[in-house]
Amino acid sequence: MLDSEQWLLENNNSLVSLQKWQQTVDLLAELFHAPAGFLVQHTPMGYQVTISSDQESNPYPAGIIIEPDVNIFCRKIVETRQELYVKNAPIDPCWDTNPEVHNDGFVSYLGVPVYWPDGKPFGTFCVMDYKETDYQESYLKLIRQLKDILESDLEILGAYEKLKQLALTDDLTTLYNRRGFSMLAEQRILLAKRMKQELNLLYLDIDNFKQLNDQYSHSIGDKVLCQFADSMLETFRGSDIVGRLGGDEFCALIAIDEASDVSVITQRLKKHLHQQLSAKELPNIDFSFGSMCLDQEELNFSQVLHYADENMYHHKKSKKQQAS
Repeated sequence: MLDSEQWLLENNNSLVSLQKWQQTVDLLAELFHAPAGFLVQHTPMGYQVTISSDQESNPYPAGIIIEPDVNIFCRKIVETRQELYVKNAPIDPCWDTNPEVHNDGFVSYLGVPVYWPDGKPFGTFCVMDYKETDYQESYLKLIRQLKDILESDLEILGAYEKLKQLALTDDLTTLYNRRGFSMLAEQRILLAKRMKQELNLLYLDIDNFKQLNDQYSHSIGDKVLCQFADSMLETFRGSDIVGRLGGDEFCALIAIDEASDVSVITQRLKKHLHQQLSAKELPNIDFSFGSMCLDQEELNFSQVLHYADENMYHHKKSKKQQAS
């Protein structure tokens, strides 16, 4: 589950597109003509700047943490669960001990609360200015609209993480089974579309696995399957979805930057697999694979899975022809 008591920046399995959120925060600062914009997360450990607008005038970089008892604007929002607009902080005694005002020289602040899917405060979405401001209602509507976009991303992530907790795993390898992989893949594709990520589906099949079982026994075959699964987990990232569809067939839904990444990843998988099989004195194996890029506008997951399977079959057939 997404943990509201852990820093999102330190969640290695998170599917959050920080680049997309960065663009949203930068847009906020630009539209408000503000020198600084932020997405700030709150936990019992304090307040961390998750995203900071990319401007020289912004004194707070992403990752900076402010202690929980410091009198800052964001703390007021989290405690009251209400948006906050301070036009001229230096004239209000409430902010006499606010370091953002007296140390960094900020005068104006506008922020709105951001919530996790379960209703707990995530933190704030805000802009700050070194001069007094007088934002009209249209500006207030704008920041609310942008924060709704951020919350919708958190809702998708919440649904994705909940699905991961269901009993949808393969008993032997502990990877997701066909049903679990399909369900999670649908959620991952939805998230990728929102975050403009490119995904690729890898369909992998162990070569000559029946002969391996016949020669070495099914117990050895099971150990090879488990090592194949472990090598996949070691090779792919935490945000990738890895599953066993049945028998000796596996799948991985991965985020890529360019098509050549697929070849690099499969070679890395093959190297890790061979090293581990040798170290454990298990029979060496090879695998065939097919890949298919998910077109965000056209193909659904079932179609992509079918085409990736076909590509894998052609790869396996080609290898057999070359060997004969």
